[in-house]
Amino acid sequence: MQPAALFPERAENGLSALLGPDSLHTSFQRIIDLQTGSIVGYEAVVGGPADSSFAEPAALASAARAMGMTPDLDAARWNGALAAAAREDKPREVPLFIAVDPDSLTDLPDLHDQDAGGAVLQFDETALIRRPAHLMRVVAEVRRLGWAIAVDHVGVRPESLALLPLLEPDVVKLDRTLLATRPNRFTARVVNAVAAQVERTGAIVMAEGITDEASALAALAMGARVGEGPLYGSTTTLSGDSPVGSPLEFGTARGRGATPLSTPYNLAAGGLDVRRASKRLLIEISKNLESMATDSRQTALMMGAFQHIRHFTALTGRRWELMAQNAALVGALAENMGTEPAPKIRGAGLPASDALREEWDVVVLSPHFSAVLAARDLGDGGPDMDRRFDYVLSHDPTLTIECARSLVARLPPERSGS
Repeated sequence: MQPAALFPERAENGLSALLGPDSLHTSFQRIIDLQTGSIVGYEAVVGGPADSSFAEPAALASAARAMGMTPDLDAARWNGALAAAAREDKPREVPLFIAVDPDSLTDLPDLHDQDAGGAVLQFDETALIRRPAHLMRVVAEVRRLGWAIAVDHVGVRPESLALLPLLEPDVVKLDRTLLATRPNRFTARVVNAVAAQVERTGAIVMAEGITDEASALAALAMGARVGEGPLYGSTTTLSGDSPVGSPLEFGTARGRGATPLSTPYNLAAGGLDVRRASKRLLIEISKNLESMATDSRQTALMMGAFQHIRHFTALTGRRWELMAQNAALVGALAENMGTEPAPKIRGAGLPASDALREEWDVVVLSPHFSAVLAARDLGDGGPDMDRRFDYVLSHDPTLTIECARSLVARLPPERSGS
């Protein structure tokens, strides 16, 4: 793979031009097996000139964000890591974690037949809130190549716990703040949610910011298998030491994380019993699912499809607005729906060509509860409450995740400043 394959338009890096030739330096943080102490992988980090305020990677990243140059930093990190891996003949089986902001990949190139030689793309889960359809498309492309995915900073915002199932990462990275604070109820919520994800998918848990033996033990207690941090030394070159343990292995499947182009009803009705009911019954089922989302609070995702905006009544809007005060993500889709039909609710209008306009769907997804109500309108006339639907009700986690992806993928980007 040519180093600039993901960032061909940034081969001449803007940060290098700003800070001076050869000003950016790529080095590597060791990733350690917490049980054996052996090196099992590396994470690429980029710092600025040694005698400047940008020398530390965190300072450089902060400055790049402030200047709108995160794509340039991502390009430097990606290209520098792959160039070093090729130059120093890194074994292909040793994973190389490279952080990339999905927003940097605005024009995703054709990645067919490209080979990153053991690269693990590391994303911040909050990108799913900002640009859900884009991030899911990026993940699908990465999965198609068989590359692994890591989600960073899990445990900072509650949203990360609800959104993990949509991305199905190979590696879940616990944020350093979890090790630096006394365990509390939120810590327990994170540990429970991550444990559920690991049990379902086999993901590897990594802890960052390990400073001493006490924090290493805390990481193990939280379910981490591997870790990184000052305890294991400063950054190094790939030729500076050799892995002495078995490199991390991922069960990456090319289809994992793919965004279905179908609708919840079509996804559900193919393999489950279809029932028929009036809208009156389905409303009560929907309310019950809504209460489950409310009980899950900040770790829940709630998505709904309402056919036409007139079905998203004032009463429904108030119920969903209440859920949105605490849930990780609440979205509503319908014909003529605006981008914010009620405070904190993400909205999306449905074009005439979208088959979703014939459905009434409710999807609830949390670490420990999943449900989907997928119903298709039979086109009855007469009173609204007597309209009939064919419907499927399921609590299968895999199906619920597929249905959630199909709806989240239709959400527009978050408005700037939201």
